Amino acid sequence: MNQEQPSGDKLPSEQMVQMVSSYWLSQALGAVARLGIPDRIAAQPRSSKEIANAVGIDPDAAYRVMRALASIGVFRQLEDARFALTPLGETLCSNVPGSVRDFAVMLTDTPHWQPWGKFLEALKTGRPVLKTVLGMELWEWYGQHSGDANAFSLAMGNLARMVAAELTRVVDFSQVQTVADVGGAHGVLLTAILQHYSHTRGILFDLPHVIEAAKPVIEAQGLSDRCELSAGDFFNEVPSGADVHLLKQILHDWDDQRATLILENCRRSLRPNGRVLLVEMVLPPDGAPSPAHFIDLNMLVLLGGRERSASEFALLFEKSGFKPPRFIETSSPFVVIEAERG
Repeated sequence: MNQEQPSGDKLPSEQMVQMVSSYWLSQALGAVARLGIPDRIAAQPRSSKEIANAVGIDPDAAYRVMRALASIGVFRQLEDARFALTPLGETLCSNVPGSVRDFAVMLTDTPHWQPWGKFLEALKTGRPVLKTVLGMELWEWYGQHSGDANAFSLAMGNLARMVAAELTRVVDFSQVQTVADVGGAHGVLLTAILQHYSHTRGILFDLPHVIEAAKPVIEAQGLSDRCELSAGDFFNEVPSGADVHLLKQILHDWDDQRATLILENCRRSLRPNGRVLLVEMVLPPDGAPSPAHFIDLNMLVLLGGRERSASEFALLFEKSGFKPPRFIETSSPFVVIEAERG
């Protein structure tokens, strides 16, 4: 078999080796993000020794991880073992536009990382393996591990910011009195709406430990007088009195039965003529490349949920008593799915 390739192209075997070893890269990215290394070199380049001393790691190891990430454009290696940020590396800084620092931390943290070691078992059984690995369900883990819980909420904020400005562009909230952000973590989408529409009030609804962590975030936005914080479980009930219920990547956590239950609870508590807005990734009908395909596998491993096609979302709405949905594309990976109360 002739394996000659055009200059610069990799052999299929080389491509596959790169794919199979990609978890090395995710762990390296997660580690430098968790240590705050990009923040420390944002103002000026620093040597690997300076970086090691600042964050408390071995100097030789610091050089090696910085060198490796510089080789793929995350950092830029200068003279005297100094390293600078690149535009790609800036996305691992804290509190900058387009930051995914918290997402990198969350995805390489214990509750997301370790269950993937049992992926084969998930394939054999078709069931999540997280409880087998951690000894408890994911939300129970977060209730007992505040650091991991906060990383998760912040990571959801990273993803929400990808679509926050788009949401107020593609959806008209001008006649909406109250929006309830169901399972809204720190309320990134809700605060974007409230800041854009000064007459609108909000309800941020999530588990008790999440709401407690969200309080200072809402206060810092100056929205405490317009945003009610409500703790509870959306499998039992959802706060009443809202015109719109907003759910970002909530239904994908759950199987069809529980996703339908969440929508039914939303329908019962919405005002007449109210509507639900889902912010989800939608599986492409033609099998085209999409992050949704691999997020779907993550749901299989962790929670037993799934990503869905447009027709599968439509069926959930039909079962839960909503009118047929409309799908609103955004310039982000997310689709806004809108359905009126039946």
